Amino acid sequence: MTGTPGTPVPPAPVLLPHLFDAQAARVPDRTALRDAHGALTYAEAADRADRLAARLRALLPAGGGRIGLHLRRGADTVVAMLAVLKSGHAYVPLDPAYPAERLEFMARDAALSLVLSDGEVPSGLAELPVVRLDAAEPSDPPAAVEVPGGPDAASATAHPDPSSPAYVIYTSGSTGRPKGVVVPHRNVLALVRACDERFALGPDDVWTMFHSASFDFSVWEVWGALAHGATLVIVPEETARSPRSMLDLLVRERVTVLNVVPSVFRHLVRAVRPGVTPAPGLRYVVFGGESIDVADVRAWRRAFGTATRFVNTYGITEATVLVTTRPLTDAELDGDPGGAPSADAAAGFALDLGEPLAGCEMRVLDEDGEPVREPGQIGEIHVAGGGVALGYLGRPELTAERFVTRSVGGGPARRYYRSGDLARLLPGGMLCYAGRADDQVKINGFRIELGEVEAALRGLPGVRDLVVVKTVSRVGEPMMTACWTAAEGTDPEATAAQLPEAARARLPRHLVPGRFTRLPELPLGPSGKTDRRALAQRLSAAPARRAAPVV
Repeated sequence: MTGTPGTPVPPAPVLLPHLFDAQAARVPDRTALRDAHGALTYAEAADRADRLAARLRALLPAGGGRIGLHLRRGADTVVAMLAVLKSGHAYVPLDPAYPAERLEFMARDAALSLVLSDGEVPSGLAELPVVRLDAAEPSDPPAAVEVPGGPDAASATAHPDPSSPAYVIYTSGSTGRPKGVVVPHRNVLALVRACDERFALGPDDVWTMFHSASFDFSVWEVWGALAHGATLVIVPEETARSPRSMLDLLVRERVTVLNVVPSVFRHLVRAVRPGVTPAPGLRYVVFGGESIDVADVRAWRRAFGTATRFVNTYGITEATVLVTTRPLTDAELDGDPGGAPSADAAAGFALDLGEPLAGCEMRVLDEDGEPVREPGQIGEIHVAGGGVALGYLGRPELTAERFVTRSVGGGPARRYYRSGDLARLLPGGMLCYAGRADDQVKINGFRIELGEVEAALRGLPGVRDLVVVKTVSRVGEPMMTACWTAAEGTDPEATAAQLPEAARARLPRHLVPGRFTRLPELPLGPSGKTDRRALAQRLSAAPARRAAPVV
């Protein structure tokens, strides 16, 4: 890239904050962040982030630490991300809505150096140094804190290294132990560059940060907006949970880019009141996390017209949010005016994995590690390239199991992430999602290890045995159902009433089963193990009455 004569060419971004700093220098007066309390320009956000970064450098002079973000959704969350990265450390989102027990585990597992918070923290986090963003800045320089396990080198800002970790996001673990995925700066930079080839994004766009910082979709929302000098609207949690409030926000804020899980989009569609709900000015709706329902997209277009572009994506936390994109064309969407998709449409819209982003390689391999070649064959999705994470924090065995180096089809050896997702090859070369190779499921965009949910609930008083299966709700949406048997000598009615509350106390909201069903015995298959498939089919066909409401 060349500049005009006499104009210095800005250096290429090496670390994530460089993306933001370039825009702060270019458009300082443009609105960068907006939340329920007000707005910050790029210059104001940069000033806040720089001042907080200075405090963090004084507290943690050595780079390479991990700092927890125990913050409610708002502009301060993004400012804190910037400050942590500017100070040479990595951030670890700690959603205040999560149970204290899980937050304390994450803090211990990540060996956090300190916590940034805007309120009281659980007792386990209070044992760490806590910087309160809702309190006045101290006038005296703070005392330095030793970085647990941190390097002896100077701050990473003095020696920029794009391979240094930018964040750690925790995902569900099959043994009941969440696992931290370590993602470096370079991966997110590669994501932004690759998406620029697929989307026409610019400074006039208005994005939403619709998701929790603990959900990796938020990484694309934050950096996709800030890298282009656009405005990022941070959606309050209560608004995100109310479809009508969310529709109002889309109109009021003039949002142009919405990233959303298909099951959440379905609720937005159902909240539309034809002739009453104003049309949002969306340019893009980007789906992720689940298969889409074509009927929902068509219903939106019938209500608001055809100006919005809809794009389906496939992504993984361990591959830095997005791996593939699949735009939905007008011809496909308008092919069935009645809105009832055919079998072919369902395959094309809901399951087609699309094309890998630039710098990504996606292979579907059979049990022998060879690419599937015949229509109808199913294999496991392997991902290589610039998005593959560094691994799992403090889990070398699991990292070695899931992040493998192999040669595929006679090509050079590359490092792949084994996703556990399955894909089927269709005639014509289309690859369609075909489920999981293990007990992991997707609910509302979250990848959930059923074993983690079971491990948290099996030991509860009054429960003899318990399994969790993926079922379908009365309105056709995926959900988790916990099937349990009562321990001898206990009151099953009392246990049924207590189970949902106990689950909410131990698990984040997205891991709490939507239904608890007591059975005399859990059905067994020929191998003597619980027949999960038969159980799921039976409960999906005839949903049981909930023991207690779960919200």
